[in-house]
Amino acid sequence: MEFEVKDMSCGGCANSITRAVTKVDPAARLDIDVTTKIVKIDSALRPERLVAVIGAAGFHPTVNA
Repeated sequence: MEFEVKDMSCGGCANSITRAVTKVDPAARLDIDVTTKIVKIDSALRPERLVAVIGAAGFHPTVNA
C-alpha cells in the first residue's frame, strides 16, 4: 500500500510513522521517502487502519491508488 503524507518533512517524522505502524503490526515493512513524501507499507492491516494509525501519530496520510 502506498500513502502520501504531505506533512512529513524529516527523518524524525519517518521514524514516528515507522514506530506507530510497527507498534500495531510488528511484521510490517515500510519504505519511506521523505523527499517525495511517500510511505509504502507491506502489512496485513487494511488501508483504513493504517491511515488511522498514521493519523494518531500526528500526520495526515492519503491513500495513493
